[in-house]
Amino acid sequence: MPVVTVDWWSGGKQESRRELVEEVTATVSRIAGCPQDAVTVIIRDVEQSHWGKGGRLASDN
Repeated sequence: MPVVTVDWWSGGKQESRRELVEEVTATVSRIAGCPQDAVTVIIRDVEQSHWGKGGRLASDN
């Protein structure tokens, strides 16, 4: 039972989440050889002020 967690910046559209879940589920199911019902996808929204890269907060860019 694969579990995939996706962290992304908050504010994404519901349709984008739906498409992401569908595509990730289909790909993991195909590669892992398991039914799609066995795949769990968790999407976590992260505020840009809580996300850093290269020593800088994403909200500072």
